[in-house]
Amino acid sequence: MLSVRLPETVERELAQYCAARKLSKSHVVQEALAEYLVAAKAPSSPRAAPEPDLSFLAPDDPIRQFIGIAKDGMSTDELMRMTRGDDWNQP
Repeated sequence: MLSVRLPETVERELAQYCAARKLSKSHVVQEALAEYLVAAKAPSSPRAAPEPDLSFLAPDDPIRQFIGIAKDGMSTDELMRMTRGDDWNQP
């Protein structure tokens, strides 16, 4: 047996969902957990990074073409270690 605490809003939504479909809470939670576990076992395909929000830039701003081009590059820490050594950020 398992007991789970849910936030009030989630419990309320679950109760409404179950009442509308004439299902028990246990059944819905068991099905949802089973689906979650199956999805967790499936090999995950790499998701594309979300497109950056550029709404703050003017449509003709020349910087737009450079935003997001280094998504797969090294981090700042990696670059600094490579150029200045492992202790680059030490006092």
